[in-house]
Amino acid sequence: MALPRDEAVSALYLREYDALCRAAYRAMGDREAAEDLVQDTFLLALLHADELPAHPAPGAWLMTTLRNLIANERRKIARRGTLALEDVGDLPAAERTPALEELLPAALSEEERRLLLWRFGQELPYSRIAGTLGITEGAARLRVFRAVEKCKRLMT
Repeated sequence: MALPRDEAVSALYLREYDALCRAAYRAMGDREAAEDLVQDTFLLALLHADELPAHPAPGAWLMTTLRNLIANERRKIARRGTLALEDVGDLPAAERTPALEELLPAALSEEERRLLLWRFGQELPYSRIAGTLGITEGAARLRVFRAVEKCKRLMT
């Protein structure tokens, strides 16, 4: 009797996860990247859960899928060109991206600057901004919107 599709993938996960993680780590040299790639592999397995249990070698299917994902990731890294964090300090000032705070127009009020930095610099959700300011989420959205509009006007 065949296992239901989700149970079959769960069984594969339990059986193959460690081996896939080791292979991904050897290829990438980064634990987080390896775990992400293995998770992506199992997401693809779930998408193919109907035919995967009938595959003659589901473990080999997973390993081949992982190898393809690793190759894709390596191509992406090569195209975008990575830079080690410790090398950023060695870049000439002209090559560094200025901080958001440096890019904001000086004519913005302190509150407008703070709102823009919270929303776009720290990527805080509107609910958190609203809680910090003691206002409703709608009011926080409106204030951020107005600050963005003023910033646009000042920058053109």
